[in-house]
Amino acid sequence: MKLSLSTHLFVFHALDEAIVRLFPQFGFTNAELWGMSPHFPAGDAAAGDVLAALLARHGVTARSVHSPLYPDVRSYRNDRWYSLCSEDETHRTDSVAATIRSADFLARHGGGVVVLHTSFPAERVFPHRWHSFLASLDALCEALPDNVRFAVENTPGESTRTEKILELIDRYPADRVGLCLDLAHAHIQGSALNAIRAAGGRLMHVHASDNGGVRDDHLVPGKGSISWVPVVAALREIGFEGMFTLELRDYTIGDNAPYRTFEEILAECALMTDRLFGSGR
Repeated sequence: MKLSLSTHLFVFHALDEAIVRLFPQFGFTNAELWGMSPHFPAGDAAAGDVLAALLARHGVTARSVHSPLYPDVRSYRNDRWYSLCSEDETHRTDSVAATIRSADFLARHGGGVVVLHTSFPAERVFPHRWHSFLASLDALCEALPDNVRFAVENTPGESTRTEKILELIDRYPADRVGLCLDLAHAHIQGSALNAIRAAGGRLMHVHASDNGGVRDDHLVPGKGSISWVPVVAALREIGFEGMFTLELRDYTIGDNAPYRTFEEILAECALMTDRLFGSGR
């Protein structure tokens, strides 16, 4: 099991020197790129090469890319969000194309895991729109090389619980398609520990953040009600060797923001991960 940090924390900022230097400063050598424009240069191979070189200069490797949920970070509240299980065929194929544009970064730079959401909104995915999602996943597997793997994420909602995602991915080879277990989502749905045990060998990727069991708050681990010591122990028990990716929210903005800087958030995060994984993480 290896630690990674998602750039979701920095989504309203460019992935420039000021942001990338924070990774090694707080002990992170692996990254998940939040694959949405303009934060991430989706579809721009030259800009992607520049980003890969910047990461490499700081000793950071992009191990995963989160597929785009919306066309643009700046207008996400008003945009029509992508949906890989849309029954509107034009919308679905546009969503597949957007995912390929983001995933191409991994294809060009050593491979890795693409995290997929089934849909927005998450209601009525199972069984009503499974055929649409499966068509999208088939297209992605065909369009991208074998060094790109796909991890389908559990999300809050009855249709997208862990057990439903496991049933969906069971028809694909485990070395190409697996589960991205979002521990915070599983906590809201009842039990992160049960979800880990159910996932077993199909677990490909982990998203980690904390909450109080009600909202998807993306807090630093230890700031909510997840019991992290048994969670990490359970991951070790099933032999999980993938990325334990911290997917945090930017709490430096807004009225009465609890943090002043990213450094404050990451320092708090590093203290918790050192406790869980040791200072040699």
